[in-house]
Amino acid sequence: MNLIVDTNIIISGLITPQGTIAELIFNKLDKSILVSPRFMLDELQDKFDRILRITKYSNQYLTDLIYLVHKKIDFIDDDLISFENQKKAFELVHDVDKKDLLFVALSLQTGYEIWAGDLKLINGLRQKGFRNVISTNELVKRLAL
Repeated sequence: MNLIVDTNIIISGLITPQGTIAELIFNKLDKSILVSPRFMLDELQDKFDRILRITKYSNQYLTDLIYLVHKKIDFIDDDLISFENQKKAFELVHDVDKKDLLFVALSLQTGYEIWAGDLKLINGLRQKGFRNVISTNELVKRLAL
């Protein structure tokens, strides 16, 4: 199974490292290809202090968790995502969530499903006919966990 991992999924996995999402990333999807646009690393850095406040982790522990995530996901340089796919993605996300443009563009380019934790995004994309998106609950059911 090949998936594009959304930032919300990674943040949820970091906040609850013993939860379902972390279990999927580190164990159940270990034979899968997981990718994300490189800018997700910037988003994680921007949210680093907030995650620390929520979790009460030490700085080093959170850094170690992010390193483990980094080893599991292939980060695609944003420049490798075609302008044409970005343009198509903009039409899909401009009134849903523009921050998800590169995730949708990468899905259009690769054909991989977006594993998203944002129901507004999932529902908004599906209402526009974009079906290449899956929630955690749907992924769990698909994997029959």
